[in-house]
Amino acid sequence: MNLLLDIGNSRVKWALAQGERLVETGVIRREDSPSWTDRLPRDSIDGLFVASVAHDSALEALAMHARTLGVPLQTIKTAPRFGDLINGYHEPEKLGVDRWMACIAARAQTAGSALVADVGTALTLDWIGADGQHGGGLITPGIGSMRAALRATTQLRPEHLPAIDTWLTQDTASAIAAGTLRSVIALLDGAAAELAPDTLLITGGEAHWVIDRLAADWMFRPQLVIEGLARAAAQSQRDCGSSQIASSTG
Repeated sequence: MNLLLDIGNSRVKWALAQGERLVETGVIRREDSPSWTDRLPRDSIDGLFVASVAHDSALEALAMHARTLGVPLQTIKTAPRFGDLINGYHEPEKLGVDRWMACIAARAQTAGSALVADVGTALTLDWIGADGQHGGGLITPGIGSMRAALRATTQLRPEHLPAIDTWLTQDTASAIAAGTLRSVIALLDGAAAELAPDTLLITGGEAHWVIDRLAADWMFRPQLVIEGLARAAAQSQRDCGSSQIASSTG
């Protein structure tokens, strides 16, 4: 089996996969576990495939883990296209690989247009047209990042920030909680209404804070990035096999 890893800014999502089928999944917070690679599956691993937006130190730790297991490690990168999905960035390689993996998965699951929201440390949106053309997207801070920014740049120091979606509150902690949550809800509701795609997909570590509060019907796909990575890894292995066959018969 392949071990797939989606390394984000704060979390590592992993999956064991047979081809494009996910067999087992898990999540590790790197800040809570300095030796986070020790918590990854170790048995029956044929190869490691990683999509990372984190600091290079995370990849260095994973490379050491791969050497310990004695299996190859392949870093999946953003490409100009995948099948009929066409990268819409002027410089395709600069589209975040996590966003690209999510788009790959979304394209495989939807026949029409799609809007993909990833609500995590950063909140990202990506549009995919019915013809497979990636139309670009946007990036803004996630809920936790907005709250952290207020702590870092103001004198606001609330000890507890509940998930409150009312408009008016009577204490500072609740006001920050409501304001940051409402900001994300308003952005997602506005995007869904104005762009009006055939399918709305949402993923990310903070998606559970907003999914039940959104006006439109978003499909919650917590493994969307990993699902795209599974497809990219399987395609990479098929391409490698075809190259080997061509070389041996050429």
